[in-house]
Amino acid sequence: MNKFAIVFISIIMVLSVYGGIYMNNGTNAHLNNPGVSPATVNPEYHYSKEPAPMGIADYGIGPGGTSSSFNSTAFTGIVNITDLKTYNASISICPDNMGIQLNLIYSFQNGNSTYYYWVQNVAVLNTSNRQVVFVDNVWNFTSTNAEMHNSTMHGNGTLMNSSSAHLYYFASDNGTFRSFSYSNIKLRSVSYTASGYPHIYMEYNDGNGWKTYDTLNFTFASSVSHNYGFIVNGQNLLPNNSYADAGLILGGPGNSTNTRVIQANLTMGLEYWNGHNYQVVSNAYNHGSDTAEGVCNVSVSYNSASMIPMAHIETGNTTPGELYNSSNVAVFNFKSTVKNTYIKLNGSRYNFTGQYLNLTLNPGTYNFTLFSKYGQPVYSRNYTLSAGGYYSYTSGPSYNVTFTEKGLAAGTEWGVQVNGNALYSTGNNITFVLYNGTYNYTIPSVAGYSITGGSGNFTVNGADNSINITFVQNPSPVTLYNYIQDYKIIITIVIIGIVALIAIAAIRSEHNKK
Repeated sequence: MNKFAIVFISIIMVLSVYGGIYMNNGTNAHLNNPGVSPATVNPEYHYSKEPAPMGIADYGIGPGGTSSSFNSTAFTGIVNITDLKTYNASISICPDNMGIQLNLIYSFQNGNSTYYYWVQNVAVLNTSNRQVVFVDNVWNFTSTNAEMHNSTMHGNGTLMNSSSAHLYYFASDNGTFRSFSYSNIKLRSVSYTASGYPHIYMEYNDGNGWKTYDTLNFTFASSVSHNYGFIVNGQNLLPNNSYADAGLILGGPGNSTNTRVIQANLTMGLEYWNGHNYQVVSNAYNHGSDTAEGVCNVSVSYNSASMIPMAHIETGNTTPGELYNSSNVAVFNFKSTVKNTYIKLNGSRYNFTGQYLNLTLNPGTYNFTLFSKYGQPVYSRNYTLSAGGYYSYTSGPSYNVTFTEKGLAAGTEWGVQVNGNALYSTGNNITFVLYNGTYNYTIPSVAGYSITGGSGNFTVNGADNSINITFVQNPSPVTLYNYIQDYKIIITIVIIGIVALIAIAAIRSEHNKK
């Protein structure tokens, strides 16, 4: 791709907002059952057929059209690509390009005013040569005539003006595409407050770990009384009549362009931070609404065969509508009595903070294993989850079993195996986190030492426990060198004596000859 094409993409990506979203008339058309309380938003107001921004989005609408709302400090969009090819000949400079957009509404209260910003975290892909560039956009949705100024926000980008609003725009790597295998792409937007000002980290993960490519600082907001973070609300529209939704969608590369999907086999998931871990949304539609870029010739289906609910994208055609809701999935809540732990669910690792874990999962049977902070499995069980169910489990009380050694030289590594699970240390103590029950243990051998209490059984019964292990250093083997070193004085005296006797004998022999 030539330099002009790169610059062209960087420019058109800033013009992605839906053209008619700021109309003052037709507000009720954005709602289902307007005038009836509670009303719900109408996700099909802008798009009733393809081309549309297709993927996975949470509008805050659950089973039977019921509305809900929540806020989160972070969202992650997950894209697993097996095959993806798009083409639109009318985009003459970049016909093979398309965009993957993580679209969120960010809100905070400054003084007596509440502000709303549409935040776009975007991967622009060239589906022909498998190149990508990451860009972000921020729009002011606080009112129909809201603006942005140089004093509004600071980051790595530049304020640009469009026909509908002022916005902030950033292109990573100076807007240049780079090649890599984009089979797995993740986009994440994280909100936080620092030095009293609201901030957003714009991040991506291309398989090589998370990278922050922009940090947005809303420098005008010096009196923030509440940082709501990213919001989802299925009952109320924003002041400019747009949706308070969260979505991960496929669309054209920018400037309200659409593109056609030629080949596709990929899955898309949307997660939010629930305070303890990232959790997939429980209600989802197969399309977004706020953006003007779209795709056609795509079939979007609910991927119920995966562990977590996702959208499966193939070629075909889909009418914009509901993808799944909370009656199709299960919510798994687990309380761990062990802090600083993680779990493996069917072999996949999930980290969480504190003692609680919440996961949205597809119905099925799962092998659940809880690990201690030392990496040892401390609790394991199979769970069967049904659609629409909410399951709450606890690991029960746990206790510390501490093995204490004495006799080893400082810094010597030793270990303990409990029911086959081993821990090692160069310190004096090794602690296992265990539940009530009977366990067996063995102490692996340490070179140069014998062990007292090297194996046995113990029982955990509602209390911590301690077990002492004694190491005794083995005596050094006796060698000729050791013998000589230990008795060198005696040997020296004997040798001197022998030499003296020989000398005396020689003198006497000489004397007798005379």
